[in-house]
Amino acid sequence: MTTTKTPPIDALAKAIGDALRPDPAVWVDEWAEENRVLPADTPEPGPYRNRRTPYLIDIQRTMSPGSSFREGWFKKPHQIGGSVSGENMIGSWICTAAGSMLVVFPTIEDGEQWEQARWLPMWESTRELRRRIRPAREKGSNNTKRRKKYPGGVMRLVGSNRVGALKSSTIRYIKFEEPDEYVAAIGEQGHPIALALKRISNFGRKAKAYGDGTPTVEGRSAIDANFKRGDQRRWFLHCPDCHQAQTLEWKQLRWLDGDASTAQLACAHCGALNPEHVWKAGNYAERPTGMTEAEAAAAGLAYWQATAQGEPGVASWHLNALAAPIGWRPWVELAAEWLAAQNDDEAKRVFFNNVLAECYSSTVSATTSAEQLQQRAGHYESMTCPQGGLVAVAGVDTQDNRLAVTKRVFGRGEESWGVWHGEIYGSPSSPDTWAKLRELLDAPIRHASGQLMHLDAVAIDAGGHHGEDVYAFCRDAQLRGKHWFAIRGAKAYDAPKLGRPKTIEFTWRGQAVPGGAMLRQVGTQAIKNLIDGRLKLTQDGGGKYHFPMDYQADYYQQMRSERRELRKDRTGNKALWWVKGTGRNEAWDCEVYTYVAYLYAMSGRHAETVLRNREKLFGVRRQLDMLEVLDDGAPKPVQAPAQSAPGGQAGLVDDDRIDFERLRAPVITLPACKPSNPASRGNRGFAKRW
Repeated sequence: MTTTKTPPIDALAKAIGDALRPDPAVWVDEWAEENRVLPADTPEPGPYRNRRTPYLIDIQRTMSPGSSFREGWFKKPHQIGGSVSGENMIGSWICTAAGSMLVVFPTIEDGEQWEQARWLPMWESTRELRRRIRPAREKGSNNTKRRKKYPGGVMRLVGSNRVGALKSSTIRYIKFEEPDEYVAAIGEQGHPIALALKRISNFGRKAKAYGDGTPTVEGRSAIDANFKRGDQRRWFLHCPDCHQAQTLEWKQLRWLDGDASTAQLACAHCGALNPEHVWKAGNYAERPTGMTEAEAAAAGLAYWQATAQGEPGVASWHLNALAAPIGWRPWVELAAEWLAAQNDDEAKRVFFNNVLAECYSSTVSATTSAEQLQQRAGHYESMTCPQGGLVAVAGVDTQDNRLAVTKRVFGRGEESWGVWHGEIYGSPSSPDTWAKLRELLDAPIRHASGQLMHLDAVAIDAGGHHGEDVYAFCRDAQLRGKHWFAIRGAKAYDAPKLGRPKTIEFTWRGQAVPGGAMLRQVGTQAIKNLIDGRLKLTQDGGGKYHFPMDYQADYYQQMRSERRELRKDRTGNKALWWVKGTGRNEAWDCEVYTYVAYLYAMSGRHAETVLRNREKLFGVRRQLDMLEVLDDGAPKPVQAPAQSAPGGQAGLVDDDRIDFERLRAPVITLPACKPSNPASRGNRGFAKRW
C-alpha cells in the first residue's frame, strides 16, 4: 500500500489558511444547550436550558470565540448560575476554537477543589469534552489535576500567588475565579489580574478573558474595579402594569409592618406593587434561539442594556439576587434575611455582597471636616507659641523623596498649639537632607512670654526604605544630647501608644552599642482615635488642638485624608481601623508622631512638677516698655511708687507692669570643681535621660 505525501507548498498554504480562517460561529449559549448535562448534585440536574436563566445568554454570547469583545467581568451574587456560565465558556473554548488556557484561582488548593467538585462532573457528563481530554489516570494521557491537555492547547489551573504561572507562557483564554480573593500584589510584579492579561496580548481580538465573582469591601474590590472598566450592562425588566423598563432595585421592595411574607416590588414609574411571579412571568418567557438583546426589549422580555461607554473591547454586567429564576432566591426569603441582619454588621455585609452584589462600605468618615478645622485657625503665626504652651515636640514622616515635619507645643491638660508644618524635599539617602532637618529642628520657637523654646523630643518615622538613615541621624542627635528617636507603627490594633525601646545596633560580639540607636513601637491606631476625638473639641481647654493662621489648606486635607474601616485583626476580632484614602496623609502621620514625642518627653517624670517649672519660665507675660528697649539718654519720667496689694504685700503697679528686679533670681557662686578622672566614669553611655 502506498501513501501520498502532501507537498510542502500545500502544507504551508493549509497552515496559513488555518491561521487566517475565522473561528466557527458557534455561540457559547448554543453549545451549552446542545452539549451540557448538569450533574445530579445541582439545583436542576439534566440538560442545560437557557430559558431558566435568560440573563446568562448575553454573557455567554459576548464571551464566545467569534465575539469582538476581549474581556468580560460579571459582578454577581451567590446562587444565580454564574459558575455554570463560566464552565460553559471553558467547555466551548476547548471544543469549538481550541487554544491554551489559564484558570486562575485565589490559591492552588482552590483550583484542586474546583477540579474535583466542578470540572470532573462536567467532563464526565459532556461527551465532547471526553472525546478531547483523556482521563488523568490513563497511562500516557499527559494530564494531571492541574493540567488538562487537548488538541490545540492545554488548560492549566494556577493560584493567584504564583508569579511563574502567570508570566511563563503565551495563552489565548483566561478564566478568573473570585478575583476579590486574590493576593493584592505579587512582590513588586503587580496585581495577578494585570500580570495574567499580558499573556493574551498576542492573540488580539481572538483572545478572551472572563472573570466573575462577588464583590467585597468598597475601594478594595477587584471585580468591582474591573466592572467599572467595562460598559456596565444592567438587567432591565418591564413593569407588569405600565410596561416601563427598569432595573430591580432593593429599595423598591416593600413589605408590611416587618412581615417579610408580604414582600412585593414597586414599579419605579407608576408605583404599582406586584409579587415576584407576576414580574417574572412575562419578562422571563422563553426566547427564540439567537434573539438579540434589542429584539428582546422590543418583544417585552427582560434584556441587558449598557449604561456606560467603557474601555474598548471590555464588557461588564451587574446583577442582584432579585433577578434569580422563580424558586431559586424567593423575594420573601430575601426580605426576611435583610430584616434579620439589621442588628449585625457582619450579617449586613454578607447580605450586601452575596445578595445585592454590591461592595460594602464598612467605613466611618471623620466627623470634623478639613474646612471646619481650617476655620478654627488661631490668631498667631508659625514658629510662635501662644500663652499656655510648655513642652515643645516634633514629628517627622519619612518619604522616598522628602521629609514632612510638624512642630507642636503642649500645655496643661494636653491642650496643644501647632507651630510649624512643612516639607524638606530631597532624598533621605542624601546627607544634605538630614542637615536641613537638623537645622530646622534646632531652630527656636518664640514664646508669647518673650522666651525662646527648644524642642524637648522628636519622633522620626523609621518605616519605609530609609530606616538605616533614620537610625544614623538619631544616633548622631543622641551623641549631642538630643532626645530624637526612631519609631515604627505597631501592627496590633491594641498596641500601647509608646512601646518599650528596642536595641537596633549591636557590636560584632552581639552586645548592644552604648549610645546606639534605639527603636520604639507606636500604637498608631490608639493615637489616631485619640487625636480624632480631640479635633472635635471647639472650646479652649484640655485636649484642644490649635493651629496657626498660616497653615495651608493642604495641611487640613491631609489631616482628614484617612477613614475608619471595619476589619479583623490577627485574632479575628473586629475593630474600626484607620486606613489611608486616595490623598496624601503626611500631616496626619506627623501629628501622631508629635503626640508620641510628647509621651516620650513626659515619661519617667512627674508631670505636675514639669509643668510648674515650665510655668515659672513661660507663664509670665513680659510687657517691656519702649523706654526700656530704646534708651536715648533722655530723662525718664518719674514712676509712681508701687501700691501695696490688699493684705500689706507689694503688688502690681497700676499699669500691670512687673518689677523684674524683684523677681530676678540671686546670683549663686559655685565652688570650683575638681577635674574628674575619665577612668572613674565607667561606661555610662550617651545622652543621659533628663
